[in-house]
Amino acid sequence: MGLFGGKTRDQAPPGREERLHQLEGETRALRFRLEETQELVRHLDQDRDLLLGAVERLRPGFSARELGEALMEVCFKPLGLACFYVAMADWEGDQLEFVLYHEGGRVRQHPARRLSERAGLSERVLSGNRAIYIRTMEEGHAAGSLLTAAEQATGLIPHSWYGVPLGRGARPLGLVSFQSFQTDAFSESRRRVMDALAALMSTCLCPETAQRP
Repeated sequence: MGLFGGKTRDQAPPGREERLHQLEGETRALRFRLEETQELVRHLDQDRDLLLGAVERLRPGFSARELGEALMEVCFKPLGLACFYVAMADWEGDQLEFVLYHEGGRVRQHPARRLSERAGLSERVLSGNRAIYIRTMEEGHAAGSLLTAAEQATGLIPHSWYGVPLGRGARPLGLVSFQSFQTDAFSESRRRVMDALAALMSTCLCPETAQRP
C-alpha cells in the first residue's frame, strides 16, 4: 500500500478488463466491415472491367459468332464459367442454331433444334422473352434442361445456368447462356452485369448479321 493508502500499480482500475474486451470486439467488427468493403470494391472493379472490356471488343456489324467469341474472351474467366454459348433463333425456319458453344475447355459443335419443340431451357428463354436463372442441377432437371453429349460422357454438369434473350421485340434474335459448376453461382448484382453484357451484344447485333456465319 502506498504512503497515503492508495492502490498498488498491480491493481487494475474497476472495469478495465471489461473495457478491453469491448474494444477488442469493436476492433474485430471494424476489421470485418473493412474486409467487406474491400471485397465489394473488388467486385465493383471487376464488373467495371468486364463492361469496359465488352465495350472495347464488341463491334456493330460483327456476326453473332464473332460477337459471342469477343464476349466469351471478356467474361469467361472473370465470371468463373464452366460453359458459355450463343444460340440464334430462326423463327421462320423453326430452328435454334448454336453458333458458339464452349464447354469442357474448348469450343464444340452443338446440333440445332426445332424451336417449336421447346425442348430445353433455351427455348423457354426465347418463348417467354425473358431471362431465366437456374440455381441448382436439380432445379435445372425439373425445368427441362437437356444434357449435352459431353456432359453425359463426363458427368460434369453445370449447377448454375443463366440465359438472357438477345434483341428487342416480341421475338428475340437469340440468347446467350452463362453456366457455372457452382451452386447458385450468380448473385443478383452479377446477373445485372450479365444482363448489361447481353444488352450490349444485342445493340451490336442486327437482324442482317444475326444469321451470318
